[in-house]
Amino acid sequence: MLIETVKTILVKSLLRLLSWIPLPLLHKLAEAIGAIVYALPTETRRVTLINLQRALPELSEEERRRLARRSVQETLKAGFELGHMWYGSIEHVMSMIVNVQGKEHIDAALASGRAIIYCSPHLGNWELMGLYVSTLAPLTTLYKPPKLTGLNDLIAGSRARAGADLVATDRAGVVKLTRALQQGASTGILPDQQPREGGVFAPFFGHQAYTMTLVSKLAARANAVVLFTFAKRLPKGSGFELICMPADADVANADTTLAAAALNRSVEACVRLAPEQYQWEYKRFRKRPAEETGRFY
Repeated sequence: MLIETVKTILVKSLLRLLSWIPLPLLHKLAEAIGAIVYALPTETRRVTLINLQRALPELSEEERRRLARRSVQETLKAGFELGHMWYGSIEHVMSMIVNVQGKEHIDAALASGRAIIYCSPHLGNWELMGLYVSTLAPLTTLYKPPKLTGLNDLIAGSRARAGADLVATDRAGVVKLTRALQQGASTGILPDQQPREGGVFAPFFGHQAYTMTLVSKLAARANAVVLFTFAKRLPKGSGFELICMPADADVANADTTLAAAALNRSVEACVRLAPEQYQWEYKRFRKRPAEETGRFY
């Protein structure tokens, strides 16, 4: 208990400190530390290079290593930005948004009166994206408390401070989420997370990946509009450009395998717009189809 309390105090203190550092300086700091991290023989570097080799085989070895280095740096930027996202006021966080590309898709969905499912991959700053859409209309999202329980109030409070309603990531939570969507609310989902169960295998960057079916099921039940969104980090700490695009047409297909493939194609479309800002160190291909043998990582 004491150890957890000390860890909580240290993490909160660090995040508070990071929230005081201007974004340009924060990003320079992340780039410097990221270069050191990449130079070390870490698991992060190993998995990043493996994933890039699989997903983007058209790159040369030099291009792949350069992209891997930038990916590690961008991931650190996302972590360092949490101080601003969780401790900053809504006005402060919204002031970082320079432009919203594809806002017409959000406006049209809101005008239709249908619920919206915002799918935001592990790309750029998804905390910012979640806060932004929660300012536009009622938002209900699934929430899993962190392993360090002392951070729960900070994280849950920061995500809810613009009006979002957080529900548990269990069966009861999904029921509440479905009901909210059927009543016209919206939700945000990280579509590239590997589900524990209930998924299907579908192509992702040319390889089979165990993929969630939650998005297609929710979209079908609630007749919801599915939009893919992410907050693209701009150079030199100058802010973010939010990007929104319609999902692949088959994302709510009754055939869950076709729907999962459409979901992954939509994630790919986002990633290709800013590949260095995707979290390539995530073991997206860890679970393999039964017919495959051998270790993938």
